[in-house]
Amino acid sequence: MSEALRSEPVDLTQRLRLDTRDLHAQTERTGVMAQLLAGRLALPGYCALLRGLHAVYEAMEAALMRTDAHRAVQDLNDPQLHRRAALAADLDSLMGPQWRSQLPLAAAGVAYVERLRALAQQSSASLVAHAYARYLGDLHGGQILKRLVARGLGPAAEGATQFYEFGDEARVLALRQGLRQALAQLPVTAEEADLIVAEARWAFVQHQQLFAELAL
Repeated sequence: MSEALRSEPVDLTQRLRLDTRDLHAQTERTGVMAQLLAGRLALPGYCALLRGLHAVYEAMEAALMRTDAHRAVQDLNDPQLHRRAALAADLDSLMGPQWRSQLPLAAAGVAYVERLRALAQQSSASLVAHAYARYLGDLHGGQILKRLVARGLGPAAEGATQFYEFGDEARVLALRQGLRQALAQLPVTAEEADLIVAEARWAFVQHQQLFAELAL
């Protein structure tokens, strides 16, 4: 049986990290994310960012929870990592319950959601790439962003940083290690692994487009 047809676990963690490292760095220097990291993102821009991210997580987590999802996608679904409810709570705190109608979704966000829904319909293992791009980022850089948001927004941020809350430092570390272990043990073929890596690169490029659009 050829390598591409074997259904043995393939450790994706190292490949994903190395093959997206350049795009990850570029994403951090793009649009609203660059403004946030520099402490120059005002409240309206931050709310627009959360709105875009909420749409992404809503579509992604719905896909992760589908009963007909690819086995690898189901294995990566951990409710402890889910962020859509936390994002909605932060937006409720910052803007009130009308944020959905007051903050239309940016075009790049619409395209991202459509991509996620299409992958879900296809029961594609490529959805793994989006969980990797978002959740590991939340468990790493997200912890830094929490402090930047609190400092940059001041009193407005009080009670509105649930997006970054996973528990204490030990719990964050445990979740991070658990996610890496799950990635290392995913039941994907070599061909599927290639598709997941390619999809992760797409995800970072799409994040750049979203962040750039939100900065306009």
